[in-house]
Amino acid sequence: MCGACCRIKDGIVRVSDAEIARIAAFLRMDESEFIERETEVAPDRKSLILKSRPDGSCAYLTDDNLCRINPVKPDKCRTFPFEWTNTDSDEVCLGLIGRLDGN
Repeated sequence: MCGACCRIKDGIVRVSDAEIARIAAFLRMDESEFIERETEVAPDRKSLILKSRPDGSCAYLTDDNLCRINPVKPDKCRTFPFEWTNTDSDEVCLGLIGRLDGN
């Protein structure tokens, strides 16, 4: 719960239609309003991604390192680091040190 993975500069969180619907409902927003205000087109133009703050951190990360949308957070967030990691994940997530190399 350090929030480091939520502060990765240039990190992107793709959101599916189902995730958009869940998050919008949780935030009591219309889906079209959520899309307009809270997402942008991914750099590869293949999907929508959640907008980040100017410093690159997730807009839903609170000051005490909690996720404001935790009950409905996207699968990418929910499954890290249990179902996927990047080659540099152990540099970002101190909980992974030694885990990725089999220790």
